[in-house]
This record gives sequence, C-alpha cells and structure tokens, in this order.
Amino acid sequence: MPLKIVKKSVNKLSKEEISFINRQRIKEYGKEAKVNFKKEDKSAEFFFIINNKEIMAFGMLKPVEVDYQNKKYNILGMGRGLAIKKGQGYGKALALAGLNYLKKTGKTGLAFTERKNIGFFKKTGFKIKKDFIRKFRYKNQITGELVRDDDGDGVYYEGKNKLISKMLKNGGLAIIKVPFW
Repeated sequence: MPLKIVKKSVNKLSKEEISFINRQRIKEYGKEAKVNFKKEDKSAEFFFIINNKEIMAFGMLKPVEVDYQNKKYNILGMGRGLAIKKGQGYGKALALAGLNYLKKTGKTGLAFTERKNIGFFKKTGFKIKKDFIRKFRYKNQITGELVRDDDGDGVYYEGKNKLISKMLKNGGLAIIKVPFW
C-alpha cells in the first residue's frame, strides 16, 4: 500500500492526534518536548505520513515573520518533525512532502537542526548553511530582549522572496517574534 500524505491545520488536529504527537516527542526527546500546539503553533500546518492507517512520521510548517534590514518577510518555519520508525523512508517522505509544498507555493522554508542531521537534509534536496541560527534573534514580546541561540545549522528551501540569499550576501541579523521552532 502506498504511503499517504495528509496535511492538517493545527486547529483541526484531534485530541488523539495531539496526544500521539506529544507521546512520540517525549519518547524521542524527553518530557520538555511536550508542546501546546494550539497555543505555540496555532497557525501551523502539520504533515502526516500514513502507512496502513498508522502515522509513521509527522512535521509542521509554521508561518514566521522575519524582520530583516527593516523589511518584513514571510517564511515557513519547518519543525516538530519526527519519523516514528527510523530507516524505513518515512522521514524522507516527510521531508519531500514539505519540500514539494514549498516549491509549489514558492515560500521560503527554514529549519534549524543539529549538525548530525545535515546529511539527511542534503540528500532530500534542501540547502544547508552551517551555524545559520546565529544570524537570527528572537525578540521577546514582553521584555523586548533579543535572544540568541548559537546551536543550529540552517536547512532551507529558497522561495520567491529570496530572503536567504539576501542574508548570505548582505550579512546582518534577522529578528523573529516567535521562539525558535
């Protein structure tokens, strides 16, 4: 039976789906990985890879506004991705589903990941920029503090807005209003 790709907005996720996602995230990453998706990712779209009516992988694309050189850019933050069974092509199917969506819509997609994951993303067709997270600051909406995170290589697909090329060419920092996804 071929794999099925299902796209669903966060506000349409059932309690069972949210519970399943969080159980898998906790199993993989620990108790801190539990997320209130309806609060933290309320505008996101989840992608599910289904095999025989069973979720085998999931991930999301989340709208993120980026302020770069006094101009606002809308991108999709790629995150929350997880293949339940490793080494069986479910993660690759998920990454390709996200990449195909980005190509179809012309949107820029960006994720930050550990260096050990770079080979996987290169093989699925994404571009990589080492330590790219250092070019971003999260602006805390309550305190106004700019928060820096030094741990993450950029995995991206460049959309029509060409934000990534502009950042690589011109330097400078990009400001986001959501914590790193």
